[in-house]
Amino acid sequence: MAWCPKCKNEYREGVDVCPDCDVPLVDELPEEEDVAAEPKPVVLMRASDREIGEKIVRFLRYNGIISSALATGTFDADSGESDTDETNENQFAVIVADLDMDAACELFPGLAEGEEVYEDRLYEMVPDIEDQLEEVENEQASKEFSELRSEASTVYVKKKDKYADLRFSGLSFIGFGIIGVVIVLLNLFHVINLFNVYSMIVMSLVFVVFFIIGFRSLIRAGRVKESVAVEDEFTQELNEWIDENLSDDVIDEWYDENREDQENYFEIQAKITNLVHEHFPNIHPSYIEELAEERYTSYLERSAYESPEDVPEADDPDDSVTADEVLNDDSFDVVDDDVEGQD
Repeated sequence: MAWCPKCKNEYREGVDVCPDCDVPLVDELPEEEDVAAEPKPVVLMRASDREIGEKIVRFLRYNGIISSALATGTFDADSGESDTDETNENQFAVIVADLDMDAACELFPGLAEGEEVYEDRLYEMVPDIEDQLEEVENEQASKEFSELRSEASTVYVKKKDKYADLRFSGLSFIGFGIIGVVIVLLNLFHVINLFNVYSMIVMSLVFVVFFIIGFRSLIRAGRVKESVAVEDEFTQELNEWIDENLSDDVIDEWYDENREDQENYFEIQAKITNLVHEHFPNIHPSYIEELAEERYTSYLERSAYESPEDVPEADDPDDSVTADEVLNDDSFDVVDDDVEGQD
């Protein structure tokens, strides 16, 4: 029997050339080479401390070397395990897969394989490593921040806002329905002649649907209105608890000036959310996140001033003067231009 070395098809005796590949046949196929062996971990470099090692690993992963990792202690490349004891627990090896070794070395010009790298040596090989790491961290933080805001805004809606939306929708549909009925009646009594009979029937059905949607929205708004007062009362209680237990002094202890603003935001936001959730476990998580964000935002606004005395006092809505109070107050001189002109 003869075989094609290219397509591996078998042919009967007497055939010398593969009709498909147009190559001479052979008596036996060559043994296939073994599939590539599994990746093997190797030591790229050794870091002087854990912080440097973690920074190198983040840099490698940012540049596509996802096999990179940090091993603590003496790392054995043959077994792929690290031996940690009191004598070598402060040794940190940056390891990568052997297939990624060449690509990883290209990222660190002048690196000797297995070299121990200190901070100065790292910046010597990659001067812009901080800029690259900051760029990816900002991208990740922005993505997480966007997802957080999106989730919080779509999952939970305050009862007061829901009531206002339903009431506005109901009144809008009823208003359009009334306008439609007026147009149909004017056309029916030939005051205007814009539509034929078929069009009037279709329009009438549409406007009836408008009325149904409008009244159903108002009914739903009425039901939601009953829970608005309860939610406002509970929100006031919750805010009082937040003001009492999560004061600016508490947040000051959590705030780290060495971290980026977005890192502080996520760290403090998580701590506020967890504390509130522990004391009020039955509240919707997204609502807690919204209140936590408001609390942290108010903290940032106050911390922007040099001293607490510089913070302006919030306007009290109860102290605002209404139009009726102005008209009934003799201390205000109200002049009606039309009346004065008639005199």
